Amino acid sequence: MSTQSRTTELSTSALLAEWRRLTHAGNDARQAQCVVHAFSWHEQALRVAHRLLFKHTDSIDVPDDDRLAAFVVAHLNLAECLETLDQPSSAAECLQCAHNRLKSIMENEDESQSMRIAACHHIRYTWAALNEHETRRSGTPNTVDALLPTGLHWSTAQSTSLH
Repeated sequence: MSTQSRTTELSTSALLAEWRRLTHAGNDARQAQCVVHAFSWHEQALRVAHRLLFKHTDSIDVPDDDRLAAFVVAHLNLAECLETLDQPSSAAECLQCAHNRLKSIMENEDESQSMRIAACHHIRYTWAALNEHETRRSGTPNTVDALLPTGLHWSTAQSTSLH
């Protein structure tokens, strides 16, 4: 049975537990230098994180901060695998997608206050990862972007993959 079909009926707390299991498996594979396997586990974890974040129901039993953390960590892990697999453009797209989603949540007045606060908390991680990625690619930190308010320097282009 695929992860997607197993998570169809799960509560948000069960989804979070499934995300943790998949993430641990991905991290274990990464430590064992099995990057392709790690990528597969982290890709599955990202799918679960999407369901966790975008599950619209009255029975959400996981704090917004935890839901967003899963979303961000899944993107960071996947981007790290993509970078290791020599796919820097895909890694940047993955990081940018997470960053743009957080920016969108922060700016959306229809989002709950707790979700907006959680996005403010987690956006520093995506910004740091994007800046680190740019530094690795160009050899210099993106100091101009560091002076701009969060989000003004990244494209709002939509991803065509899982992001």
